[in-house]
Amino acid sequence: MTDGFPVLPVLMFHSIGDGASAAFRRWQVPPALFAEQLACLSAAGYQLLGLSEALSRPAGKHIAITFDDAFADFSTHAVPVLRQANAGATLYAPTAYVGGRATWLSAYPEGASPLLTWSDLRDLHAAGYEIDSHGHRHTDLDLLAGPELRHDVETSRHLLEDELSSPVQSFCYPFGYHTRAVREAVAETGFASACEVGYRIHRRDTSPFSISRLIVTGSTSPEQTLALVRSGQPGVVPYLRRGTRAPWRVFRAVRRGLRTRQEPAAQEQP
Repeated sequence: MTDGFPVLPVLMFHSIGDGASAAFRRWQVPPALFAEQLACLSAAGYQLLGLSEALSRPAGKHIAITFDDAFADFSTHAVPVLRQANAGATLYAPTAYVGGRATWLSAYPEGASPLLTWSDLRDLHAAGYEIDSHGHRHTDLDLLAGPELRHDVETSRHLLEDELSSPVQSFCYPFGYHTRAVREAVAETGFASACEVGYRIHRRDTSPFSISRLIVTGSTSPEQTLALVRSGQPGVVPYLRRGTRAPWRVFRAVRRGLRTRQEPAAQEQP
């Protein structure tokens, strides 16, 4: 409980592995540290679940584990640790890039990192992991016009459901950005929930289409991970980020417009 409200801590991971570039190291958790983080949470009495399962449970000592981007290291490094911890997880895949590379990370060497294939995702789904949408093109949805926004969201859902032969429940906003129009598009496409970043513990009495998550990094100790789910992201950064959303969106819209005019023939990368 937080301030008398039932809550669900939701943790956000990206890559589990070793050898990340200095710029990306924040987003990659070494497997040994990941095991220690989960063990610390389990020892404190928390049950570790995928997001939709956690949301379906009555309020209690549950934590939702989520992974963005569908890096191939989820299968090789995250799954063995999750199995050892008897933990569930939700994996958000950007459908245009399945089986390809994380080329939206062009500022990092990790832009060449391989992503899971459709066969991998089907195997993970069969093994009990929740596979959901991270959009189709992993683009800033809050900057898209209505038809383009709807196409991206709907395409991701249809591809996942066709490939997995199963309903898709949850959506994850690429880069965490969303507006009322984005939330409405996601809801009207048939998703039951959607995640942002948020830096806060999710309160169950708030919208299921703006589920806040807590960032776990490659330097988050097991004790700090436990503190996250009990108290939320520390410091003033969460409040500063929420206060600068509108001007930051304006800046990104202008930058995107300039880039579009400069690169009229740019094609979607596979």
